[in-house]
Amino acid sequence: MEMWLIIFTNILAFILALIFGIGYYKKKKKEKVSQIRAELWGTAVFIGVMIFFNGVILYVNYSEKQRVKAAYTEMEKNNEERGNEEESFANLELSLKTDKSKGPDTHYIYVANFNKKVSFHGKVYIKTIINNKIVDGEYTTKKITIKPGEKKQIDHFDGRSLYDSYSWEWEGELN
Repeated sequence: MEMWLIIFTNILAFILALIFGIGYYKKKKKEKVSQIRAELWGTAVFIGVMIFFNGVILYVNYSEKQRVKAAYTEMEKNNEERGNEEESFANLELSLKTDKSKGPDTHYIYVANFNKKVSFHGKVYIKTIINNKIVDGEYTTKKITIKPGEKKQIDHFDGRSLYDSYSWEWEGELN
């Protein structure tokens, strides 16, 4: 998660607590305990908002880390099954992971190059498939470079959350 979002939510929590505390103090300023109540309510609002926003941020970060871990694990397993000792396209892997929490279903594309000496330069064509039919069309990534041993997220796109399978095709060169 972006650092600016964490800073923004913490500043927002402070401002809300300040507004609430000052408002409560002005409304009840004739009572002897009004300042203490205002401070307590302001502090409670601040802590409550901080816990809520930071809890949401932690949950989103946890979900993202789990998605990345699952993608890398899947690619490593597939490489063990399909991998090749020679430097070839068989040592390039792709994983597609879906996140439903950001409105339309977002599909994240993760790639790995299990070659030891050659990099991949080019594009990847991805198809999502339901009942042996392509759905949502075909998605093409921008030009990418994957160095030997590298694993990373390269792109994302919106589409259906449910699909039977997906396929991909590498277009480019190894060198």
